[in-house]
Amino acid sequence: MVAVVLAALAVFGARGWLASERQLLTRQITEQGAPGDQAPKNTIVVATESISFGERLLPNKVRTIEWSGEIEPDGAFKTIADLIPDDQEDNARFALTTMAAGEPILASRVTLPGVRAKLSTALTPGLKAVSIRVNDVLGVAGFVLPGDRVDILLVRGEYVDVLLQGVKVLAIDQIADDRKDQPSVVRTVTFEVNTEEAQKLVLAGNVGQLSLTLRNLASTEVEANERITIDDLSDLDVAENLLPEAELAAEPDADDERLQELEEMLRNMSDGFTDRLSNFEELMRETEPTVVERVVEVERVVPQPYVPPRKAVIGVTRGNGQRQEYRVDPTEAETYGVETIEEGAEQLIQVTN
Repeated sequence: MVAVVLAALAVFGARGWLASERQLLTRQITEQGAPGDQAPKNTIVVATESISFGERLLPNKVRTIEWSGEIEPDGAFKTIADLIPDDQEDNARFALTTMAAGEPILASRVTLPGVRAKLSTALTPGLKAVSIRVNDVLGVAGFVLPGDRVDILLVRGEYVDVLLQGVKVLAIDQIADDRKDQPSVVRTVTFEVNTEEAQKLVLAGNVGQLSLTLRNLASTEVEANERITIDDLSDLDVAENLLPEAELAAEPDADDERLQELEEMLRNMSDGFTDRLSNFEELMRETEPTVVERVVEVERVVPQPYVPPRKAVIGVTRGNGQRQEYRVDPTEAETYGVETIEEGAEQLIQVTN
């Protein structure tokens, strides 16, 4: 019974806690308001499509978006009304540069109200615009476009100098739209330069021939250049971008180098083995033992006819006159003292076969 009462109290307590939490959450949402009803913290005006240089800004080409960042782009317009007050010509604004879709509209990229976009309005304050005449060769075959940067070469007599480096191209012929991406043969190129550079260009155009060299758009290097004369044409130079490739190709690969070392080691071992084998063969030829054939003489025994042994007969006459004979081997006659015959002795040696 006690357990049932405690369980009931726990259920009622949990239900009351959930109800209080639900009321608290509802009150917080009501105080803050719905997310869709909140006003955006910041807004800026952006282009809805690409806008070319000199093009008039119209309400259908821009729109307002929320900007959640704490720092707004410098010169951004918060509302379309700030950018385009009305449709009157006197309040119209024009693009001073090409803008892509989604790009913020900044005050530095549009004209003042009622001012048309001209080349003078696109110039950086303090700089000038000056044009030079070119042809299809001198103008890099028409690949120079507005917004590019070029180096300007001066050809005079038998030498050529780099006159200016990194000059910005404002326009080709009478086209200042930097969205132009198709090459075309042009007759004039307009640059953005300072006063001194403008003087150099004008003077150089009168005393020599100007040529353009296209630079990488991100290149900011200023190179130290020397005058090139006819005598320098006989020097053999290699393109700089080819040198690293040539050096890399000249460097032996680690695997190739190891393979060459192994081949050289095997070659040396083979040569050494061949030399030792040749020396051994030569030594063998020099010290080749003389084979002496032993001649065994076989004595042939020829049977001889039987010859009876030779006997010697020694006759001994004694003092009583009796004579006795003895048969002995002739070679043993000496043992009997008959090498010589004494005088007066009657000794006889007879040899019978």
